[in-house]
Amino acid sequence: MGIFRRADNRQAITGLFLLVALAVFAGPNMLPRLIARIIPFADEGVPCEWLRTAEGRAQHQSLIGRAAADPILVAVESSPLPNTPDGTLVISITVINRSVGSVPFVFNPRQVLIGDNGSSGLGIIFNPVTTLTTGAVRQDAGSYAESDIRVLGPRQRCVHKIEFTASQVNGSPILGTGTVSLVAYYRNNARGQVISAQGDLATPTFGDQGLWTGYIESEPAIIPLASQ
Repeated sequence: MGIFRRADNRQAITGLFLLVALAVFAGPNMLPRLIARIIPFADEGVPCEWLRTAEGRAQHQSLIGRAAADPILVAVESSPLPNTPDGTLVISITVINRSVGSVPFVFNPRQVLIGDNGSSGLGIIFNPVTTLTTGAVRQDAGSYAESDIRVLGPRQRCVHKIEFTASQVNGSPILGTGTVSLVAYYRNNARGQVISAQGDLATPTFGDQGLWTGYIESEPAIIPLASQ
């Protein structure tokens, strides 16, 4: 029995290897679709909070990522309005690195705004304006804390979800009209000033933190009415 079991294991491993090889050689889009069928929601992306934070940006950056033009995209989706007292409205913001280099972006999960005050980071804008809020406060500085810089790998994406309770949703009656849309945005105003650590005698390799600067906005998404 042990011999047959080992043979079955080898065949399973060989079969898995062949499937991965087929997906890779058949096209770059097949592997993500294959994984998504096996593991539901795997193609959504990891939570943005799980991404590694920046470390030693004065010395460690991807040259490909620094050279990439407009490497970041954002997308947004909304769940239907809750139809029970314990339900929630979930807004999902997806941040996508469309380059083949590692790309940093400014992200603090406690500083994702509703509305736009012109500062750097992620946010969502409702049209027309609602009373929903995350309570976040954000302002820019010349240099970003490395704990507020997350790094997306080549072609990687991440998702940040914002949840609102049914009572918060009910406090904004305009949502019940089914006419409210929203967009997600990402803005960064500065490349980021490199600040050497105290006692660090090494000359910085890079003169800034390597952040892409500019403003991007997702396609609009409608907030669906409560599902029956």
